[in-house]
Amino acid sequence: MLIRIIPLGNVQKHILDAVQAELQDRLEAKCRIMEQHDIPKESFNQWRKQYNAEAVMDSLSKSLSAKFIDKDIPTLIITDMDLYYSGLNFIFGLEDPEKSSAIVSIARLKTEFYDGRPNQQKLLERTIKEVVHEMGHYIGLDHCHNNYCVMCFSPSIQDVDTKDKNFCKECKIKMMTKGISMK
Repeated sequence: MLIRIIPLGNVQKHILDAVQAELQDRLEAKCRIMEQHDIPKESFNQWRKQYNAEAVMDSLSKSLSAKFIDKDIPTLIITDMDLYYSGLNFIFGLEDPEKSSAIVSIARLKTEFYDGRPNQQKLLERTIKEVVHEMGHYIGLDHCHNNYCVMCFSPSIQDVDTKDKNFCKECKIKMMTKGISMK
């Protein structure tokens, strides 16, 4: 599998490099970090002070489809902007199979969002979990009932911290039945 990684906004290079390495190792995917893009201004909700994840993905999907011939290659968007999705106060990430893309926000994965001291290691751990989770959705996995599986739904940062960055045995079996190899 080949995955495009697109930084949106101001995402630090070491985060992108860590995501690339993890996806290459965990999903045996070839990843390519693309040029940085600006977040679409029209996706900003002034009242909420957040960006609409669907609007961001729609805008980028249109812009990228003009650039890339092969639209079946999944695109992983990583942003430092706070995102929401209709009906939810915020999201860490979202996957849209129709657009062959996923988005992960690191805004609420940062310890300083919760008034903690900056912790780059914790940010990397959380980011990897959410990226692997969204790519798990991309390859066809649903949310898992196992609280420690990376595919467990995470409505809070405590849930992100509780789960592991690995797929549980059940999810690994589902992946194998889909013909997806992984470590």
